[in-house]
Amino acid sequence: MHGSYEEIAALLLDICKNYEQHMENFEGYRKFIAGEKAMFEKDVKNMAEAFQKTFGTAETKRKNVLLVKTISRYASTNRYIDEWASAMRKRGCNTCVLDGWSLAQPALYSHVISSDKFDAVFDVDGILCTWGITKNLPEKTIYGIYVCDPPTSVDLQDKLLQADDRTVVFPCDRNFCDYIDRYFPMVKHTKFIPLSGSAYPQCAPYESREIDILFTGTYKDPEEYKTQALSRFEKGSAMARFVEDMLEDIILHPWRTLPEILSRTLKKYGQEVSDSDFHELAIEFLSIDFYARFYYRDKVMRTLLDAGLKIDVYGNGWENFNCGHKENLILHKGGPYAASKALANAKAALNVMPWFKDGFQERIAAAMLSHTVAVTDESKYILEEFEDGKDLEVFSLEKIKELPERIRDLLENPEKAAEIAENGYKKIQDHTWAARVDEMFQKIEEDFGVSLAMEGEGRELEFEIEYPDHKNLVDDAVYELHQMAALAENDIGEMDSVSKEDIDFLMRKFDAFSRKFAERLDGLQMSGYIRECMERPSADLMDKLPGLFAMQCRAMMGELLLRERGVKI
Repeated sequence: MHGSYEEIAALLLDICKNYEQHMENFEGYRKFIAGEKAMFEKDVKNMAEAFQKTFGTAETKRKNVLLVKTISRYASTNRYIDEWASAMRKRGCNTCVLDGWSLAQPALYSHVISSDKFDAVFDVDGILCTWGITKNLPEKTIYGIYVCDPPTSVDLQDKLLQADDRTVVFPCDRNFCDYIDRYFPMVKHTKFIPLSGSAYPQCAPYESREIDILFTGTYKDPEEYKTQALSRFEKGSAMARFVEDMLEDIILHPWRTLPEILSRTLKKYGQEVSDSDFHELAIEFLSIDFYARFYYRDKVMRTLLDAGLKIDVYGNGWENFNCGHKENLILHKGGPYAASKALANAKAALNVMPWFKDGFQERIAAAMLSHTVAVTDESKYILEEFEDGKDLEVFSLEKIKELPERIRDLLENPEKAAEIAENGYKKIQDHTWAARVDEMFQKIEEDFGVSLAMEGEGRELEFEIEYPDHKNLVDDAVYELHQMAALAENDIGEMDSVSKEDIDFLMRKFDAFSRKFAERLDGLQMSGYIRECMERPSADLMDKLPGLFAMQCRAMMGELLLRERGVKI
């Protein structure tokens, strides 16, 4: 730069003046922008308030769904409800899960349904009908019943008779669907929704699995059901001969349903009956259905054991099973959790259908989800949806003698078996409980014009519900503690060995319980010592921890009950 100091000073002064002018202009522009922004924010706020007043917020537009659990063998239907609730939340619904067998029921249900708006309510086999649900549901609430039992069950019949225009029934077998459509005219909406299953989250690599063949389920002597079916009639009477013919026919023709067997036998005896009389007879002869399913379960197991194949079993009653090679039957203690974990370590899982001749079965789905080869007898639905020898292994109840060699072939050719297991896992992704929820939602939208799904994810409302009174709150907490204690002691604690994953599972259960009750009730903090043992389990204590956990749950139960009765501790 050249020039005198005066020239340089004048130039700097001019630059400063221009800068000040620019800053004044900028400040004016900034104030203008700020004003515009404030006006814009005010307009947006006014518009949002107007939209909320007219349409409600996105959250209030979410559909609220109540799901109610019921008691079932091996808690299978509780898993259905948990899977549905998870899938529904992922589809944008808020869900509230209640246990129908809690000490808090039905008072808690009545309070919840009267104080909160639910767009739909779901249960299994109509437990809510026990509480007269159709009388106290809000006018526009849809009631969905998932039916797992034959519609000829006396208990289920009483519940289906309460159906009204808001009731939609989802039978797990197409034949059940057809039967309900014909014999239950009060049920206006039905849709066949097959069963699905759940799996233990960690599956062993197929090549390192330790269990060859696994069966999960109950054993009962089929002769007990045969005796039950015949006991109502005098020996040698016409009705006794009628029942004997039905018992023989269902074994000779195992692809036929009970109503088909009844119809054939009536025709044989030259009898014509009304629809109502036919339905009453089908109810009367339901034990024949159970005779057939346990007859073939017995026969399949006996055939495999006599062929020298070893079968690991989880379920009640197998200690009473008598056969020539009972040494091949490996009995395990533990409940559904233990069985699920074993399934993830099995090469093949055996299933005998519970007389669902056009349906699916939870055992099949659970096996496929566990990367295990599912081995099952056939149904029309199975043959339509899955490929024998590729997705799973399907056998005929008329050709049980061929089954041992088919299973032995799988065990002797692990690469082939592993490929079937992997194909099955891929195929079952189209048949998960989440897929079944989509089908249920589609039916509700078609028949009622109500779309339950929306963008985003819903909330778990059971953590927010208000209890009708303190006693009801305590009753529900005591019931959940009892359930956790039973899980720890009678299921996980009965396993051959307990892992850290099992202990973590118990802790997740307890943490969910604490989230629901700890701020509402005193005395629900786990002992520091027990928590330390559970969170950092040592190898020498691992098998003892489920019992310790159960003791903690029972101590809390006792404390809650004593306080509720005014006993100071």
